[in-house]
Amino acid sequence: MDHPPLKVAYNATPLLSPVTGIGNYIIELGAALSASGAVDPYSFYRYRWRHEPPSPPVQAPPGGREFINRIKPFIPIRGPIRRTAHYLGFASGLRRHRIDLYHEPNYVPLSYDVPVVITIHDLSWIGFPQAHPADRVRWLEQSLPTAIERAQAILVDSDFIRNEVLTTFGVDTERVRTAHLGVAPRFRPHAPEETSAKLERFGLAPGRYILTVGTLEPRKNLRHMLESYALLPAALRERFPLAIAGARGWRSSGLVTQIRRVNDRHVRFLGHVDREALPHLYAGAALFAFPSLYEGFGLPPLEAMASGTPVLVSNRASLPEVVGDAGATMDAYDPVQAASILRELLEDPGRRASMTQRGLSRAARFTWQGCAAITRSVYRDVLAEAHASSEPALENASA
Repeated sequence: MDHPPLKVAYNATPLLSPVTGIGNYIIELGAALSASGAVDPYSFYRYRWRHEPPSPPVQAPPGGREFINRIKPFIPIRGPIRRTAHYLGFASGLRRHRIDLYHEPNYVPLSYDVPVVITIHDLSWIGFPQAHPADRVRWLEQSLPTAIERAQAILVDSDFIRNEVLTTFGVDTERVRTAHLGVAPRFRPHAPEETSAKLERFGLAPGRYILTVGTLEPRKNLRHMLESYALLPAALRERFPLAIAGARGWRSSGLVTQIRRVNDRHVRFLGHVDREALPHLYAGAALFAFPSLYEGFGLPPLEAMASGTPVLVSNRASLPEVVGDAGATMDAYDPVQAASILRELLEDPGRRASMTQRGLSRAARFTWQGCAAITRSVYRDVLAEAHASSEPALENASA
């Protein structure tokens, strides 16, 4: 006998801001779960509910945003009251929609009285607190231990993060499950004629540049990339300019200043690149370099591999787990070594072609459908356990 889809609530509030890694996780996983037919999704956007998979962004009605901005100074509601309204609106919606399970995709759940699953994407706020706003670090320090203790199950993006969660918080191993992220179908190889027009706006040509993608923040280690690139021979830099794509992040002003002061016309700072252009930017690169000091997963290298571009990543955190033997690795603190590897790869098109084929095979193993399948399995286990634990209480009540 077929069971009706599970009514699952998602906190989609992060989608009200510019979409980042967690936002993409919410969108892609929600779509895959909904498409499976096993989940009936309900999405919560700060103060409103929608019976739909999480989707970006929920816009104010025409003229509504301007109206809200005009009246905001006259509204006597302060932060704590707004947070309380936020929590109460969420809790009442769980009851009103008869939600079976609540999945919080952004670490710390809101108020709830149903079984809950949380996703912990990384613990960078512990190892790299300087890479986060101080209030976010305080929020996680104060709230995450309790969230971990109360959650029925914890999802993580990689085995690396699973081990960190287990050792840092002493969690029962059975409560923490790895669900590797997937790569969206739009990231695929493109012929040069497909990408040329998109790349022209950036002053780039297919197969003639090095690419790095990531939010401009200390953890992404872009200073290392600039130093490594500067050590390349002038002829290689002439042939392969360095393109840096990414929006400004926390404490990025110093890095942006450094980029602007680099006296090398071959370094191109592209800023934020929209979802339509990004696949072309990946597919057109001769090489993708990612020197990050810490990643809970590392979607950019996976997206580059799926686009048919060879990758060079740092040998830290989850990146070797994601890339496997399909890419090359570098020391995240040794620009001389990184420059040597960059030069070897740029001067050896045959090796890059071999890496491209291995990268395509590797990337094909990471799908959002696979991530959704593991997530559904966790949902079922949590609800089965909740049902089993409620039966003795029901028996005692009837007795």
